[in-house]
Amino acid sequence: MQHILKTSDYLIIGFYFLVILIVGVLAGRKQDKEEFLISGRKLKSLQATTTIFSSRIGAAILLTYTALVYLYGLGALWYFIGSVFGLFIFYFFGLKVKKMADEQHFYTLPDFFFFLKGRFAGYLATLISIMIAFGWVVLNFTAGAKLIEEYTPIGYDISVIIVGVIILAYLLAGGFDAVVKTDIIQTVGIFLLFILMVYLLVTTHTKPHLAFMDLFNIPAMQIISYFLAGFFIPMASPELWQRVYAIENKKHFKRSLFLSSVFYMIIGFILLLIGLVIRESHIPGIAADTSLIVGFSYLLPAGLTGLSVVIIYSAVSSSADTYLFTASASVTQDFLQKSGWIKHTEKLNLTMRYSMGVLMVLGITMALILRDIVDTTFFFVSLTMSLGFLVLVIWIYPKINRHSVNISIVACLVGVLIPAIVIGISETLIIYAWGFCIAGMLIGLVLNFLRPAKP
Repeated sequence: MQHILKTSDYLIIGFYFLVILIVGVLAGRKQDKEEFLISGRKLKSLQATTTIFSSRIGAAILLTYTALVYLYGLGALWYFIGSVFGLFIFYFFGLKVKKMADEQHFYTLPDFFFFLKGRFAGYLATLISIMIAFGWVVLNFTAGAKLIEEYTPIGYDISVIIVGVIILAYLLAGGFDAVVKTDIIQTVGIFLLFILMVYLLVTTHTKPHLAFMDLFNIPAMQIISYFLAGFFIPMASPELWQRVYAIENKKHFKRSLFLSSVFYMIIGFILLLIGLVIRESHIPGIAADTSLIVGFSYLLPAGLTGLSVVIIYSAVSSSADTYLFTASASVTQDFLQKSGWIKHTEKLNLTMRYSMGVLMVLGITMALILRDIVDTTFFFVSLTMSLGFLVLVIWIYPKINRHSVNISIVACLVGVLIPAIVIGISETLIIYAWGFCIAGMLIGLVLNFLRPAKP
């Protein structure tokens, strides 16, 4: 049966919020640009592992992936298979990016485009990066609000505001240091979630059914869409790039990316089993995008309900704070500073705090409008995947002309926005976005042949 939180549960939730806020405030000492944006490029293996891992275990993996398992069974694993392959490729790509970032003092993903392909490509990449990061902010705000709504008497609208305000409070105080330090706490929460999920798998009467051929029980187009989405996401995840820049050296980069990827794979497999259990439990009136939340509510013992709320919320907030900070950094540095609106470096931290406040308000507003977690995920995954494809092309062929890069980014936007409006949002949006991205690249090649771009 569904559980109602008790006083002890609320105390656990309140204690968690208090700890997160205190850590954020303590991280907010006087910081220069390097410290505020990327912790002075001094992250060691433990910090880097926890912040990479916890930022990846947010609403997209916890709720959307579980929702896909609930809807399509084992076939949803293609998204996770693609993600694992993508992280493997990013390991080698990230080594090159790390070296370049240390030499050129990169702070954001668009810095890569500014440096290699010029200002126009950099501004276009900035636009896409902000949309991607902001989209994940909205997604995680939505997930956190649905979690609070499910377990408490608080309605969805107020829940969204609570989620946004708490995250903003410690970000304003501590910047990237607050993100990293709270990620350590939130990683502990995610491992407790792992223990809860294993407990549920052991104690539940419903056992997950695994059959290899079930992987192919969904249409081929869905298999391709899920795999491509997972594969290209690491290449264009602004928060992952920022962590690569913040890591102290290549030794810590290799160790942290390997360890975080291993933990990610373990959690992904356990989530698959949990999703199958919830799918086969036939819980009445359950919606796909909240299947994990509602499933825990019905299947866990009453004494563990409050703990499960804190744990899932910690995972969601660890991604939400990351993306809010990343989007703000891109707005402030890649638009305002590079365009000359901010001429003094000392004003950057203050401007970032203002932009985080504005983005928080916009994120709450969008979360009140876009309440479907799965649809929101597909929309922003399509943008991420297209930019990721372009990054991979630049890595393989650095001499690709600027026409192809610029037109491909514009085509990516068109390929996501137009089909979303005309046809609607679904997994096929990923194919449209990818196709438009390739078409834009080919048009650029023809244009460059007729009128070569400046090197």
